This record gives sequence, C-alpha cells and structure tokens, in this order.
Amino acid sequence: MTRPLLSHILTRKGPDHYHWYHVIFLTRPDHWHLHYPHCGGRSQSPVDIRTENVIRDPRKLAPFLMKGYDSAGDLQMDLENNGHTIQINLQGKGMSITGGGLSNVYMAHQFHFHWGKTDKRGSEHAIDGKYFPMEMHIVHYNRKHKNFSQAVNKKDGLAVLSFFFKVGKNNVNLDPVIKSFPDIPHRDDHTTIKKLFLRKLLPQKLDGYFRYHGSLTTPPCYESVTWSIFYNPISISEKQLQSFRNKVHQNFANETNRDISDDYRPLQPLNQRTVYNSKEYD
Repeated sequence: MTRPLLSHILTRKGPDHYHWYHVIFLTRPDHWHLHYPHCGGRSQSPVDIRTENVIRDPRKLAPFLMKGYDSAGDLQMDLENNGHTIQINLQGKGMSITGGGLSNVYMAHQFHFHWGKTDKRGSEHAIDGKYFPMEMHIVHYNRKHKNFSQAVNKKDGLAVLSFFFKVGKNNVNLDPVIKSFPDIPHRDDHTTIKKLFLRKLLPQKLDGYFRYHGSLTTPPCYESVTWSIFYNPISISEKQLQSFRNKVHQNFANETNRDISDDYRPLQPLNQRTVYNSKEYD
C-alpha cells in the first residue's frame, strides 16, 4: 500500500520510510544533502522574496483557473497526521488548475501546513525578511505524467500554490480540519472528513502572486516545483493556531508527545534565479 510521506513524496512503508524520518528528525537540514544529494542543489526552496528585485510579468502570470475547488468538499477526503504535518489528500477528487503561466493542466494531489510555535515564525517562505505564523501548500502534478510519483522528479512535474496565514478572526472554513485533530493526535493516524470546500478557505482575490522555480522543501528536495506564492493571506485565530501547536504530535501513540510546530525548512539561497510577480505588490 502506498501513501503520501510527509508533505510531498510517495513511498512504501519499510526501511526507506524510516530512513527518511531519521534524516528529517535527527539530521540538521544543512546536512540533508549527505543523504539526499538534491538537497544541495542551486534551485532549492524556500526562499526570502525581496520585492525590490522582483520582475513584473502580468502577461504571462495571468489568473489561475481552478476546476473542482468549489465542489470537491462534498466528497470524502483523507486527513492524515504523517508526523511532520497535517495533510489532506485530494487525488481522485477531480480538482485541477490551469492558467497562471503553467504549461499544462495540473491535478491537485494534497495540501498541508507549516506552522511555528510562536506567531513570529512558521511560514517557509518570507517576504522581505518577514515570516508569517503559518503557510499552506496545495500540491499539484502535471497531467502529462501518469501520477504524482512519476511527476515528482521532473523539472515541470509539480506546481504548488502557497498561502500565508495571518492572525485575525476565527476561520470557520478550517473547522473540518481542526475539529478532526482529536482523531489524528499521533503520527500515522488517519481519519476522513467532508464539507471542506477548499476555494472558500482561500482568499477571495487570487490575482496577485510571486512566481519562481524551486524544489520540494523536504527530502529528496527534487527541483521540480513551479511555486506560486499569493499576496493575500488567510485569516486564522490565535485559538485555532494553538490547536495546530498543541493537539497534533510528531510521535507514535506509545511515545512521549512532541508537537509538530516549527515544521519548516530554513531559507535557501536564491542564487541566480529570478522571482516574477503578476502585479505590483503592496
């Protein structure tokens, strides 16, 4: 049986699975490349987006067209605590994106979260050195490939839509996820949810975003991701953030509880890459 491993990859339970966890939890991120050579590449993610250096390209970076984002919430979804994040599996729900400067249709595979122990950190990407308390990634794979596992290491294989969170009003659209945390307190716990309409969770305006080519932010760090990082953040209350910080854990049920907070990779050098945007950032 296959299942998503952490935020990005598919693998079988077995030695490779546990070796991956060993690297993530017991090895410093700057040593990941010793086990997974791609992690030492020159097009790694996440990055700090310096807005003064961004190049506008509104003609290419048109709005996205999202198919199935409004209706898939009526379908049963798998909610998973994989020890590194909380992940909602979407494959087979008929959700896809086109436009946005993408070369093809990209099928939704899963989405997951990165968050910090405090409101001053948690996001993987930064804007002009500023972090957000949480970041959500919606992972898609290029439809020209048969499935996610075949696309994951191809240069144009993946497209990730990234959204920051800001502390504000209670977000009822997160309730299906947060209310299920008592069912998935430990690593490898699963449950099912419905009535999660992903489009309602996203900001109303999606025309402003940054674009660059990068990598998975967890090993094997394949440089296969077209990143789209949206300007407008999603609201989340402090109480809801505390549920992420305190109610889900990275350990198995028979181990001492260790929360998942601070599940983000440190910033990586931009090197010679260019970051583009769809409109002026303010």
